[in-house]
Amino acid sequence: MTKTILTTALVLTLGQIGIAQTGFDKTKLDNYFNALEQNNKFMGSVAVSKNGEIIYSKTVGLADVENNTKATENSKYRIGSISKSFTAVLVLKAVEEKKVCLNQTIDKWFPTIINADEITVKHLLCHRSGIHNFTSDKDYLTWNTQPKTEKEMVEIISKGGSDFKPD
Repeated sequence: MTKTILTTALVLTLGQIGIAQTGFDKTKLDNYFNALEQNNKFMGSVAVSKNGEIIYSKTVGLADVENNTKATENSKYRIGSISKSFTAVLVLKAVEEKKVCLNQTIDKWFPTIINADEITVKHLLCHRSGIHNFTSDKDYLTWNTQPKTEKEMVEIISKGGSDFKPD
């Protein structure tokens, strides 16, 4: 009898947890993002998907502060340094899957970059490659909002040279 009661309680408890975890409160998220927007704490677009289907999307704030242009679901954002975290995760995933090695040099992919035969994947991830920081160049702001191909970016990086020996 006690075992049956405990089993029933366990099933009911787990069932409630499952419902709580699968329930989606759109109103709560809307209220949260509206509060962030009203307090100038967030600008951007958010999408939540489940099983490959978008179940929630919200756009908040401005896409262009300078021109006071409201963001839409089609707004494109410059993501800047946040992409470093995602890049590192993807590189480390590739290392885990043995598709790349942290001690592998980059000359295979970028032979035109100075010291490419000495710069390793690990150097890149740790910002120890010596590759010049092109965002510090005085002309950077004249072209940074213009789309560039991969080839054009590699040329810019190659022209920048090296600020120090790798590591």
